[in-house]
Amino acid sequence: MQSGSAKLFNTLLSGVAAIALLTSSASAQQAVENENIIVYPISFFDIYNPVTALDMVRQIPAFSINSGGNARGFGGNAGNVLINGERPSTKSTSLQDILQRIPVDRVQKIELVTGAVSGLDMRGQTRVVNVTLVEGDTKTKTSWSFQITKWPKRVIPSGEVTQSFKLLGADVTLGIQRNGGAGRVTATRRLFNANDDLFESRNARSQMQFGEWQPHFNISKKINDKNTFNLNGKYWNWKWTRVRIEETDSINAGLSQFDRFDFANANNGGTGIEIGGDFKHEFDNKRSVKFIFLQRSGKNNSNNLFETFDTGGFARATRVISSGSNNESILRSVYNWERDDKNSFEASIEGALNSVDSGLDIASDTGAGFVPIILPVSNNEVKEKRAEAAVSWIAKPYSGWTFETGLKYEISEISQSGDATNARTFKFWKPNFSATWERNRRDQVSFSVRRDVGQLNFNNFATSIDIIDDQTNIGNIELKPETKWNANLSFERKYGEKGVLTISGSHSWKSDVFDRIPINNLFDAPGNIGKGRSWQISADARIPTDKFGLKNGILTLAGGFGDSEVTDPLTGLPRVQSFRVDDFYSIDFRQELTDWKMAWGFDYFHRSASQAAFLFSQRKNYNGPGDLDVFVETTKVKGTTIRFSAENIFGPTNFRERTDFDGTRDLGIIRQTEFRRQNFGLRFRLSLRGTF
Repeated sequence: MQSGSAKLFNTLLSGVAAIALLTSSASAQQAVENENIIVYPISFFDIYNPVTALDMVRQIPAFSINSGGNARGFGGNAGNVLINGERPSTKSTSLQDILQRIPVDRVQKIELVTGAVSGLDMRGQTRVVNVTLVEGDTKTKTSWSFQITKWPKRVIPSGEVTQSFKLLGADVTLGIQRNGGAGRVTATRRLFNANDDLFESRNARSQMQFGEWQPHFNISKKINDKNTFNLNGKYWNWKWTRVRIEETDSINAGLSQFDRFDFANANNGGTGIEIGGDFKHEFDNKRSVKFIFLQRSGKNNSNNLFETFDTGGFARATRVISSGSNNESILRSVYNWERDDKNSFEASIEGALNSVDSGLDIASDTGAGFVPIILPVSNNEVKEKRAEAAVSWIAKPYSGWTFETGLKYEISEISQSGDATNARTFKFWKPNFSATWERNRRDQVSFSVRRDVGQLNFNNFATSIDIIDDQTNIGNIELKPETKWNANLSFERKYGEKGVLTISGSHSWKSDVFDRIPINNLFDAPGNIGKGRSWQISADARIPTDKFGLKNGILTLAGGFGDSEVTDPLTGLPRVQSFRVDDFYSIDFRQELTDWKMAWGFDYFHRSASQAAFLFSQRKNYNGPGDLDVFVETTKVKGTTIRFSAENIFGPTNFRERTDFDGTRDLGIIRQTEFRRQNFGLRFRLSLRGTF
């Protein structure tokens, strides 16, 4: 939890936003046929000089792009952006990347959809953006981007080139993307014994570098008035390296003396491929069926070496080699029936086959050569067969009211082989209900309640190890999905074309909460710790600043606070859920200097601490002054946006307090306490993107 002063700041932030908006004058929204849809014509975005669809979607009031959640299944992980009313048939390509590849002159209009609307692939979402493209466009278009980033000690280029054209009546997009990064972290650690005496000091430097190539394609074909077909695919090849050096001094009676030198070298890499597509048939203007398929697979490998040298030279070494492969196959069919203007129905069936194969080899060398270290569940294969059937009904019985109710039933079989064997069957009912009330063109109230089932990470079924942190997590063959009932209530008020205030609250009642559990009082493992709850209250205000003397400026203020409670499996006492962050606030500002065809702005984000409980330790992580970025951009070159940004201006610092116990944590006997400070450094980025 954040401190009381931070919560007070969040509350004041929301109050300032509310006052600013309440003093703004209202104007009529765009006239539309459906009261749940606000249409933003191309002219709305002229002031921003957009180059791609991404530039436009980012300026939609009261909307932020979300590529999907962590629910189970393809349908349950839908993002909140549609293209021509449909969702992209992909799981590994972000919505930002998809929108970045659409030139602005291919966009006909953009719609903000609030509440459930028949005829659009909402899938339980209460707020989506629908990007409608120009029909019959036969021109060949090229979108490109290039950026060069000055990381601490490294300069890394990245970019993408995408070309769209017509071929045999189909819309074809081909492209290649290059991603890269080179993070550098400096860290200090101070260790204190049970009497709070400093006995050890560590200073570390880590240099990381990442590179990835992604060729991709998309084919869309309108076969006739009733049939359309989409096919997309991508391949990726990535590599990540890290070199880490740490020097340790022992401290006695205030005197520091060299103790040891640690060197770590990591080389990780992998490849993958994804093919997805869909076929839609419209029986008439009220009934349609859509078939979706997705096939994704990948391989990865990792080779890590950790060496220690002390005053006598070589002391010891640990070698960790891991490998893995994964495969996912999904088939989904969706039937839609728009009975009339007030009622529509959807039925779907989804089946999936998933598998993960992983191996972990650990060996230790103290001078006589490497000797294997045997840990439980080091070599593991997990397979899942899953099926889901769902029905939903969207009703508009009264003017201004929209209801959506649905029911899903899922059954899955998970089997595990290798160092440990197990087989289980899970069955879940997942009902949902939502109501949206458009009180008028300015005010909207929405409420929803639903049961969600979390997605299992199959890597948690196998053992993993972190040598640097001295943390081993044993694979858990009894892991179950976390389930929860979620209730959400929100109020939104619009002010003019650009001003919006949103206040929302949520509460979750959880079962089989995902956390950390002890195994035989020897190891930690990812596992389920029973029931829990969480809640959060948040506010978001988008404020036009013209009346404050900053013409064509938008100030966005957001903040939230909450709490969680679970029962600790060791102590039996209540505590917060591990790794959860509930409190945050952010400030974003952007001003268009239209006469100069320029814009400038900044964004700032800060969040509260997270806590985690383990068998032999407990940890608390929190950030320093927060993350501040500033930018300036220009569109003076036609069809091109040039942007320069300075990121991490405060040099974001992460602090961690780790308490290690003598024996299990529930005994409460402190052995040592560690205080770690990490600095990530300032970055400068020059970005160019455009179309022709």
